Amino acid sequence: MSIKKEVLNEAEFIKYEGGEIPEVYFWSSYFYLTEPPPKGLGLNLTQEEILLLKKAVIGRYLQIIKRDLTPENIEKSFYRGISRAIVNLKRLEKFIKNEGLEEDYKFCLEKIEKWFKIFKAKRPDFQPEKLKELEKKLKKSL
Repeated sequence: MSIKKEVLNEAEFIKYEGGEIPEVYFWSSYFYLTEPPPKGLGLNLTQEEILLLKKAVIGRYLQIIKRDLTPENIEKSFYRGISRAIVNLKRLEKFIKNEGLEEDYKFCLEKIEKWFKIFKAKRPDFQPEKLKELEKKLKKSL
């Protein structure tokens, strides 16, 4: 089954412009796509299309977690710190559980663990208490 162009556009928007709390953009997109005109497009979404939008939320969370686990970003204005990576990991976990996408969580954790190891190897003394907290959260989740 093909996915409607409008849904693809919204999924891309969520993933690349979805802000710090991408679920907000998910629901905004969902209602925009499904509400009848003039408020929305009045589309009937398939389960596959809804899943695509949800996976875009996961993709957005991965992007913002990676941003904060990239040592080269530390001095940049958009960097939010290890604390934000922890907050966003918790939000990602909650979203995945609420949406019944637990199978995706293992894949996400593997990526985040990889980014964490690189970060820790390059900047072992950066926010050490937060690094320990994130490491504990990752071990608990894995």
